[in-house]
Amino acid sequence: MISPRVVNPRQLLFVACAVAALAVVILGWYAAQTVRPDCVVGISKLTDGNGHTLPDVDGRVWSDKELADRAYKQAVGSGRCSPPRPRWEQWLG
Repeated sequence: MISPRVVNPRQLLFVACAVAALAVVILGWYAAQTVRPDCVVGISKLTDGNGHTLPDVDGRVWSDKELADRAYKQAVGSGRCSPPRPRWEQWLG
């Protein structure tokens, strides 16, 4: 048979406060993360006959993510897209 365990109210209050404080810290961290607003950018790249990406003028081969990041930065610089901002600002609208 399971015996009832007597819990000290102070211990219960301490645990509840610790859990609430941890939840506030996690929510604050999540809200402070920088996110990009919705923005549509287009990228293109040239490939050889085998589908390998050709290097640019400087001899560098860009990944799809690098090309998308570069296009986004150019769109932000030209004013076509909003710059990244903290997540909590998007929650407010």
